[in-house]
Amino acid sequence: MSRIIGCIGCGNMGSAILGGFAKTLSGENWRLCGYNRTPARMEPLTDLGIQALPSIGDVAKTSDIIIFAVKPYQMDDVLRAAAPSLKPGAIAISIAAGYSLAQMEELLGPSCMSCRCMPTTTALVQKGVFAFCFAQSVQNNVKSQLLDLFGHLGLCMELGEAAFTNFSALVGAGPAYVFAVMHALQQAGVTMGFTRAQSRQMIIELFAGSAALAQAQQKTFMELRDDVCSPGGLTIAGINVFDRAGLTGIVVDAVEAAARRGREMES
Repeated sequence: MSRIIGCIGCGNMGSAILGGFAKTLSGENWRLCGYNRTPARMEPLTDLGIQALPSIGDVAKTSDIIIFAVKPYQMDDVLRAAAPSLKPGAIAISIAAGYSLAQMEELLGPSCMSCRCMPTTTALVQKGVFAFCFAQSVQNNVKSQLLDLFGHLGLCMELGEAAFTNFSALVGAGPAYVFAVMHALQQAGVTMGFTRAQSRQMIIELFAGSAALAQAQQKTFMELRDDVCSPGGLTIAGINVFDRAGLTGIVVDAVEAAARRGREMES
């Protein structure tokens, strides 16, 4: 008998998770369904075999695992709408930043196991990074099941809830930081005479190769950087510009600003 994963809120992140599962769980006895208040957002997912349902309650009464992928300010209303229809023993997973386990448990009641998950949009290509924290009611075998399940979409780890805001600022927001740097390098390529398409392709391969090299070696990022810098060469000339501008400090400041905003959202 198949089990069902449902998602309420199929925007960018919800779609990334459901779409990633659609690509990786075929033949593993799982079914997928979702609801979005804008039905057109479900069309690309239905093309992947995901069932579009007409309401929050329909997803709740259908799903064994239900992912709440809506904005934090929407969570109260969505949980209240879902709670009466949840299956006993259902697993509820929130990806809403700043929305606590205590808030979930208050609205969903004791018959539902509550979890928080902070993901990255790279889950869509099975390269996500996921942090989980679990309510005390969640048994160890359920924790293992969820970590294994989301392991189809990338790296999973369990963190204390107090670490979630910092994780969100560093890793959850991380793709935006990376894409900002990729855009800057693409613009540099266009400035130097490459076409935008050529620059884009080269930068994508540059980042993919750099990540693979870092994964394959035990060197620090600084050592890997210095390996590229020949004495008196062109690379060190470019790196010196970064260092004079304080690139490392700028990145740290950006992550800390994101963390401050996250804490403001929690208060």
